[in-house]
Amino acid sequence: MVVPKTSFDPGDFIAPSTIARLLVVSYFIALALNLISGADIKLLAAPFLSETVAHLTMRSIVLVLSAMVLFGAYRRPAALILALVIFWPSYMSMYAGNDISAFWRDLALIGALLMTSYDKHGAEVATDDDHGSEDHTLDLAADAPEDAPATAPFNDEIYREDLNLVRSV
Repeated sequence: MVVPKTSFDPGDFIAPSTIARLLVVSYFIALALNLISGADIKLLAAPFLSETVAHLTMRSIVLVLSAMVLFGAYRRPAALILALVIFWPSYMSMYAGNDISAFWRDLALIGALLMTSYDKHGAEVATDDDHGSEDHTLDLAADAPEDAPATAPFNDEIYREDLNLVRSV
């Protein structure tokens, strides 16, 4: 006899990677809203725009990209662009003689952002958003000879897809 589940288990609805993504993206949202100090994001646009316009433009870009990562709209491309938007100002500040600890913090957060954007659930969402409902996974078992070992090699197709995206830009 099957007993129906009566208790609420948040693990049934919320993956741990989603919680980690929320925590990491909350840093970038707080940075965009100027609630915390962090990378001076206006450095990317400062050579082209006035200081006030550069600051507002970059804050808006970081906020929109953070929302896209959080809500799953083109999650992987948005995470890559957000990582670049945070990495370069942080690197420029460190190169100009600022403390390396701020750069290291930003680098760790960028790594966490990319890791949470490439989890199993994030890859499915990004594949559906970017390419419709087509299945882009490799079926290695179908192409393997009969005497091949049962273990399949690492599937790096999703990473190659992003590399091709970056190359085309």
